[in-house]
Amino acid sequence: MVTGPTMIKRTWTTLIAIVSASFLLSACGRGSDVDQGKRDVQQVFETYLETVKMADVTLASQVWSQSQDVSAVTPLGRLTGWEGVRDGLYINFLQKAFTERSLRPDNLAITVSGNTAWAVFDWTFAAKLVNGQPFSSKGWESHVYQKIDGRWVIVHLHYSGEPPRQ
Repeated sequence: MVTGPTMIKRTWTTLIAIVSASFLLSACGRGSDVDQGKRDVQQVFETYLETVKMADVTLASQVWSQSQDVSAVTPLGRLTGWEGVRDGLYINFLQKAFTERSLRPDNLAITVSGNTAWAVFDWTFAAKLVNGQPFSSKGWESHVYQKIDGRWVIVHLHYSGEPPRQ
């Protein structure tokens, strides 16, 4: 049996190894949580793109928070609360102005930090106006997502169109 300073040294060495292993395992778990969070947010993002293409309010209600704190900042104005986003973005803009819509993202970057995530991307919007004329625009968009009751939802959207060419 080992006693004295050698025993203390072995005890400290064992304790340091256990604590280090705990931190490493915890860090690995956080990395996989972030990766899973990114995959989950990516899925919500893909569904969001479908809501725009179809101007589908029912599907949109599944990816947007239903809170009064929800907001969207667009060239059409600032929309607040789920009802404001639903009416202003989906009904009055996407449904009433266009018969066809396609939102194509480029340079998508998703960041996850705890129960909050954000996505930033460049977009190209191609559509057909109700009068049959083609319409296209480009710009930049960012979303803020929140994990509520285990589910990622959009709580804020901000988009900007390209400035007019001179």
